[in-house]
Amino acid sequence: MASYPYLNATVLPAPSSSTQELLIDKSVVETAQNKTAWDARSKKYRYTLNWDFITVNEYDILEALVNNFEALTFIWNKYSVTVSPGISVLATLSDRQSITAGNQSTGFYSKVTLTLMEVNKR
Repeated sequence: MASYPYLNATVLPAPSSSTQELLIDKSVVETAQNKTAWDARSKKYRYTLNWDFITVNEYDILEALVNNFEALTFIWNKYSVTVSPGISVLATLSDRQSITAGNQSTGFYSKVTLTLMEVNKR
């Protein structure tokens, strides 16, 4: 089981917090009784992983994965739909928000958010 999140074969540091949000693509229809109803055409999940303290090296690893502009495999046992073999996601990474002073080799931490959107609809 993946106790830490994985993107492709890369183990990510444990995030400070994370969310899973269900996004539903709806179609609105009018029924025979002139009532408006909706039907779910498809569903996707969006995952948001937040790090309150991440090193420069860890951020660089995330950035290298995201900047490939290709679908990544996301595996994490925290969410039942992301267990092995994982799901295909597109990733976006926030800019670094400096938390502590320092340089790239020591003492520099940032706050970042990684957003993952499922590629395939359910």
